[in-house]
Amino acid sequence: MVGRLVGLLCAGWLVSLLIPTYSGAAENPDEPVRVPETVISSTRLPDVPVDARTLPAKITVITAEDIKRTGAKTVQEALQWATGIVMYDQVGNAFQQTIDLRGFNGQPVPATSVFVDGQRINEPDFNTVNFDLIPFDTIERIEILPGSSAIYGKNALGGVINIITKRGGDKRQVTGDTLWGSFNRQRYTINSSGPIGKKVDYYANFGRETEDGYRDQSDAKISRFFGKVGFRPTERTDLTVSYTYVNDNLKQAGTLPVSIANVDPRRNFTPGDFFAHETNVFRFNGRQDLGGGFSLNANAFYRHLDQEGFNVGQTSTSDNLTKTESKGGTLQATADHRIGVFRNVLVGGGEFQRNDFKKNLTGAFGLFTFTNQNATGEDITAFYVSETLHILDRLILTGGARYDHDQLNFTDNVDPTNNGGKRYSRVTRRGGVTYLITETVSVYGNYSEGFRVPTFDELFANGPFGSNPNLRPVRTKSYEVGTRAAVSDRLEVQVALFQIDARDEIFFTCNLCDVSFGDGQNRNLDRTRRRGVETTVKVRPHDRVDVILNHTYTEARFLTSFNLGSPTTRHVNAGDTLPQVPTNRFSVTTNYRPADGWTLSLMGLYVGSQFMLNDENNAGPKVSSYFQLNSRFAYERPVPGGRLSAFVMINNMLDQRYSTHGIMAANVLTGGGAVEPFVMPAPGIAAYGGLSYRFESPI
Repeated sequence: MVGRLVGLLCAGWLVSLLIPTYSGAAENPDEPVRVPETVISSTRLPDVPVDARTLPAKITVITAEDIKRTGAKTVQEALQWATGIVMYDQVGNAFQQTIDLRGFNGQPVPATSVFVDGQRINEPDFNTVNFDLIPFDTIERIEILPGSSAIYGKNALGGVINIITKRGGDKRQVTGDTLWGSFNRQRYTINSSGPIGKKVDYYANFGRETEDGYRDQSDAKISRFFGKVGFRPTERTDLTVSYTYVNDNLKQAGTLPVSIANVDPRRNFTPGDFFAHETNVFRFNGRQDLGGGFSLNANAFYRHLDQEGFNVGQTSTSDNLTKTESKGGTLQATADHRIGVFRNVLVGGGEFQRNDFKKNLTGAFGLFTFTNQNATGEDITAFYVSETLHILDRLILTGGARYDHDQLNFTDNVDPTNNGGKRYSRVTRRGGVTYLITETVSVYGNYSEGFRVPTFDELFANGPFGSNPNLRPVRTKSYEVGTRAAVSDRLEVQVALFQIDARDEIFFTCNLCDVSFGDGQNRNLDRTRRRGVETTVKVRPHDRVDVILNHTYTEARFLTSFNLGSPTTRHVNAGDTLPQVPTNRFSVTTNYRPADGWTLSLMGLYVGSQFMLNDENNAGPKVSSYFQLNSRFAYERPVPGGRLSAFVMINNMLDQRYSTHGIMAANVLTGGGAVEPFVMPAPGIAAYGGLSYRFESPI
């Protein structure tokens, strides 16, 4: 079956390469939109654009045009084609897929840090990322920086996803977008941007999105507003202020026993789950060029989030109300000078963030009721420095270090024995070297460290029985070597080999399961490891065709033996594979422009089989491999006063039935409490279409 699907993928690719021989090709074909491969990833805050060839890492940049061509409807869908991505649906709707990087699987918490315009948006209580709270239409580009990242601070074990939003340009414009499609998906957005005089620019976006969902009770309602004002009082000063408001309600269909999923994948086994958010975010960013190679960058933010999560289990219900308030900022200085024939870029900065989050959890388990009320205050202080030395424009050496101090203070209104504080501090380092063999071919290597602190829920999981206030931070050492080669203007190849060694990863374990009841506890494991190969090939066989192939091979293994006590006593051996990490992940994206204004895109994604959660000893069935084939046909043309565009797209064209997530769990309702696999069915074939009109006003 797998071979047949991969064959279909390859056949589709070969067909796309043959299409350009069509004799009706125009004499002056549209050139594909190409954004220079410059990223701002070597420093915590944006500064002078950096040529990706000089960076000792495999960086992926996804632009707004890339997102448009793939037809992605969420941030996660935009990311899914890249290398190093681990992605699956754990809750059962179209907006809350889990994303992680390089063999980390989002369990028990995500190991990837996500930033929007310089602000960390991981939730401080459990490091999760609510991607649905990011106004999707406002994204200018996404930078994926894989591997442990010392400069970006705690919790970036697998890497960093850095999102930069749009701002006003040099023309006034108003654009209205619509999307309709399967499962009653509807999206309406309107945005306006442009200059106000010579020194001020603005960008504003409002969107409303709804969906009934593929599964029973998996519907969603989202309203978003984003506004940004830019001010350039002088050529050396650039300031922006932005505001984001999001209000949503997302139903969660949850997993299904395989026996039910095979018969009725749309069914909801325990209906009633939902998540609701309301968030307000203010951000300030500024850069001042001081002259003489010196510059200052600053970022400040305030965020307030009200969140409710209601969960219906097989024999339980719970309602979790969370209020989160975060504020902080970063100040960074850069010195860019030449020392003889050498160019040296020295960057230093400091960062402070205050998080306050309160939880009120109520629920029932059988005949028992429970309440958990706690409040946590967190102060994060950090200082960092990095240096990049260019030796004769061929050899580039990088180095850096960061000191993080994290102070957590807990108040448990139900169990005062949990009251107190925890303090964590650590210095993380990084280093790298890049050698430019030619102007278009380079090799590199890097080393970087990372860490994450235990969360309140890990420290005090289940009162006195599950708690372990002595948990140590998770630590990683990341290694990567790779090469970039632009063989010609029509062929580019990138290959990266990586390894991430982790110490003290946190798992719920049971040392004395066979002889003692109640021994289950969160504990630090000695060692785990992720390693693999990431390959990207960009081909332009014809002026009208672009092809991008991405392949990721990943091994994620335990290097320590231990016992798990849920759902039954199991022994995990050193060498067993971590669940929910596919060994192979392959994507191909082809864009073909048959005539001016027309674009046909074909996207294929193959994800290999993977062990299910709660199957750390690799004894049960796997989540089967799957193949997804999508297509998009778009047309754009100028009209009086602006541009009109339209598209149709079909997702899962082959109508494959597959699941992206699985878990071994007890089936109380229909299985008498026996442990069996539960899976998350993915949507079948789906069609979407949309219109967009952009009105441009001359200045």
